[in-house]
Amino acid sequence: MKPAIILKQASSEALDEVMEIENTCFGADAFSRRQIAYLITCAKGIFFIAEYNGMTAGYLSFIISRRHHTGRIYSVAVAPGHRGLGLADTLMDKTIAYAKEQNLRAVFLEVRTDNTAAIRLYEKKGFITRSVKQHYYHDGAPAYKMALFLQTLP
Repeated sequence: MKPAIILKQASSEALDEVMEIENTCFGADAFSRRQIAYLITCAKGIFFIAEYNGMTAGYLSFIISRRHHTGRIYSVAVAPGHRGLGLADTLMDKTIAYAKEQNLRAVFLEVRTDNTAAIRLYEKKGFITRSVKQHYYHDGAPAYKMALFLQTLP
C-alpha cells in the first residue's frame, strides 16, 4: 500500500525540517531561518507542510493580500528524495482550495524560466504566464510571473 501524503499547517516545531528542505532546494536563493520562521508563525496566510512516511518532505508558503483579495505562493519545495510522489501537486491543490475558501480573486507566483517541471505543474493547475522578470534570482536567472485567476477581476 502506498503511504499517504498528510498535509497540515506548519508550526514552529517544523522549522528545522523546513530549513533543511529550503537549503537543499534553493542554495544561494534560500530564505534565512528568520524569514522561514516569520512565514510559518507571523505572515498573513498559511504555511502547509507535506508529510510522507512520517517525515516532512515538502512545504508551501502562501501569503494573502486582503487589500487586493489575492494570494501569492511565496515558496514551494519538495525534498529531492521525495520528488515524483505527488507532494507538490497535493500542496498546490490544497492551496488553491484554500484561496477559493478565502474568496481570493487570483493567486500569483514566480518560477525560474528553466524549471520546466514546476512550470508544467503550474500550467496543469491553470496558471498562465503573465510576464518575465529579468535577473530575479541570485545567479541572475529570470523568472516567469504566473497567475491563476479564480474570479473575474473588475
